[in-house]
Amino acid sequence: MAVYDAKNIEFVWRGITLSGTGDDHAYNISQQNDSITSYKGVQGEGLNIINYQRQWRITRTFKVDSVSLPMLIEDNLNNVEDTLIVRDLNTGISDTFDNCVIMNISGEQDASTRTVTWNALYRNGK
Repeated sequence: MAVYDAKNIEFVWRGITLSGTGDDHAYNISQQNDSITSYKGVQGEGLNIINYQRQWRITRTFKVDSVSLPMLIEDNLNNVEDTLIVRDLNTGISDTFDNCVIMNISGEQDASTRTVTWNALYRNGK
């Protein structure tokens, strides 16, 4: 049985494969709001409605000397909206995030890594 390798996660932003991730290769994908909202009708009936205000949040750490980080900082300042693809090379699964924009690049001035946070409206077209 093969061991899962966190280094085998590939981020592709605007068609460019990003490099120079932090030593821990940390990344996170989460949904900010629930995908279904429960409503109770006037006569007490239950109803589930799709929540179209949900958003995806994707984070990844990059070293400060990364080749990709200056481009990400510039895209953040210019509010560039594009597609982010996250490929898991261990399993062969890819997720495509459409209408994606960089919301934040955090980290102290003297830190060795910076965390880039993208927000996306759609994951795999949904």
